[in-house]
Amino acid sequence: MQVLYVIVWWLALEVIGVVCFPLVSRICINLKDRGYSISKLVGLVILTFLVWILSSLTRLQFGYVSILISFLLLAAFSLYFGRKHLRLSEWPRRSIIVSEAVFAVAFVGFVLVMVGKPDIYFGGADFFMDYAFMGSILRGGYFPPVDPWYAGEGLSYYYGGHLVAAILTMVTRVPPAIAFNIAVAMFFGLAVAASYGLGYNLTRRNLYGVITALLVCGAGYLTGTYQLIGHLLDTDILGATHIGAPSIIEWMLNFDFWSAPWVIPYAMAQYPYYLFLAGTLHAFMMSIPFQLMSIMLLFGLLQRSRFGEKFTRSDTLLDVFVLSLSLGFFSIVNTWEYPVYAALTVAAFVLLRIRRSIGSTVAVAGSIMVLSLLLYLPYYLSRGLGGVGWFGLVTDRTDLASFFEACALFLFLLFSLLVVLRRAELFRGRAPVISGLLVLVATIVAAIVLGFPLLIILVPLILLPLYYIVTSGTKGGKEFVLLLVIMGAALALFCEVVYIDDAYGPPWERFNTVFKMYVPLWISLGIASAYAVYYVLGHARSGVKFVWLAVAVLLLVACLVHPVVSTVSATGGRHEGWGLNRGTLDGMAYLESIEKGDYEALRWINREIKGHHVILEAPGAVFQYTSRVSTFTGLATVIGWTSWEVMWRGDWAGMEERERDANTIYSTLDNEEAMALLNKYDVEYVYVGGVEQEKYEAEGLQKFASRPGVYQVVYEAEGVTVYQVKGE
Repeated sequence: MQVLYVIVWWLALEVIGVVCFPLVSRICINLKDRGYSISKLVGLVILTFLVWILSSLTRLQFGYVSILISFLLLAAFSLYFGRKHLRLSEWPRRSIIVSEAVFAVAFVGFVLVMVGKPDIYFGGADFFMDYAFMGSILRGGYFPPVDPWYAGEGLSYYYGGHLVAAILTMVTRVPPAIAFNIAVAMFFGLAVAASYGLGYNLTRRNLYGVITALLVCGAGYLTGTYQLIGHLLDTDILGATHIGAPSIIEWMLNFDFWSAPWVIPYAMAQYPYYLFLAGTLHAFMMSIPFQLMSIMLLFGLLQRSRFGEKFTRSDTLLDVFVLSLSLGFFSIVNTWEYPVYAALTVAAFVLLRIRRSIGSTVAVAGSIMVLSLLLYLPYYLSRGLGGVGWFGLVTDRTDLASFFEACALFLFLLFSLLVVLRRAELFRGRAPVISGLLVLVATIVAAIVLGFPLLIILVPLILLPLYYIVTSGTKGGKEFVLLLVIMGAALALFCEVVYIDDAYGPPWERFNTVFKMYVPLWISLGIASAYAVYYVLGHARSGVKFVWLAVAVLLLVACLVHPVVSTVSATGGRHEGWGLNRGTLDGMAYLESIEKGDYEALRWINREIKGHHVILEAPGAVFQYTSRVSTFTGLATVIGWTSWEVMWRGDWAGMEERERDANTIYSTLDNEEAMALLNKYDVEYVYVGGVEQEKYEAEGLQKFASRPGVYQVVYEAEGVTVYQVKGE
């Protein structure tokens, strides 16, 4: 049956992609695959936006009707604007077949990975949060969705990716606990297909499409190689703790895959494959394929300009709308990435001259910026800044060894690209060479004086590509790639200069800044690095190609150790709390073995209680088996994981009040006091299970059972009782 669920989900994606392809084909007409590798993503963006805006403007509640109407609007929009691209005989069939094959391998392969680690688990990651968000959306209603961990309020967090998963869950009728894991595999497959498409369209060769997908979605840090050497030598290597094990197999099964994100002290820098492997539907993971889609759309516009395509008024309107929609989509998927891709969009228009005249450039780029905000204005009006404040200056910067451990392969490939460019066309004449040397000397001096060693790496990665772009005549794929190099280096530099202030205090103040910025950094440098392989092999001297390629392959293998061994460890390893249930896609099934009472009760709630209601359960504590009712049903509770809510809302007093009130309801012997607090939060159901029985005295809990006229038992089995609050 679960195989059928995967097939149905796949077919739904195919329909969305095919319906949207005529529209994408018009924008990406000069790309080799005409944008087919991102057609599913563009379709998901438009469909999700239409569903979202209808519910945000309180025109239609989220559900089958709103999804059907939105799909029909998507189809009409695509057919109208893409009507000249409907002939199947003119579609790039070979490119389509290869793109579909790439997606299929990635999607099915990662479904198998998720079968090895399906648990929607409470410890160590955000499974509970993300599943609760998805469950709240699936219960219908208008947007913003109800916050399942803060009854009475809308979500104060970006939920666009969860909405994408919820739409497909509802359309395919896949059980949510299974859909959660299929969605993870889907986002991985979409990211692999999009990165393949970028590499293929930049070089027009399938091989470099595969290399791009490998570098963006497969490679990782050197941490795994350090740990492997440490195991072989039985000692710690370069700060990586080794694991004592009798064999390589045992070492892999006990591999410490959690250590990779902590390459940078007091910050978490995760590479894309690690985010997918973590297996939770979190914002920074779900945004990855949409980042690749946005980059592809910009490249498609550049190629149209480069090949002299005439931009009609209809073309301009379509470009502005689709790019605005795609850029603004980051607002509801992962807001941190909106300014990153807004800056990239403006830079692409200005530096790459996507529109020939200055007036046209300003008009189109400005329109995209303004419209990308206006289209998603209901989202901005529905939430505050939470715990996010202004900027602070970084004092504890990343050292060279840590940055090398994270980006060694990319640094080697990108500096190789710049060296080959220098020989071929970067510096012509004596003056540019002298100027370049002076800048290099100044950078080294500044790095020493300021105690800022990364300047020696980052400044050349910004200034040399910028110089080449500005001085080059024709703007094409090479210049586009160099713009991505600038983007990645600028993001790294940003993380070393300032941090965005939030709920974390010293020494963790830049935790979230690095956490969020290193994903687009990795994506941009990964794409550029794959192109560097293509360019260096095509232009380097034949005498050094073999040595260079050997070093590149060696570094690639070293960077694949961590993702490969992490996959083995996560899906078959011996880690406490992981692998409670394997061989299924049902992320909720493990509950039957650890808390059967909760498992049966939660299934009953999902089956019998429809729509949005408030249910009381014990207050939540982060990464513990709490807030499980709101998590697995999507019903709102008075207060869930308090540490997470305070990061979203920046209000400790509010969290503490709700926690105090929830505890009082359970523990007080005064039923009038309990009823007053239940009415305060509009609580309709009270849940008493193992967590509550362990936390509260029996006398306090007895008041519910002793007043059947006030609290009606609607479910009782396996040590769990659910009461419906009837009132005095």
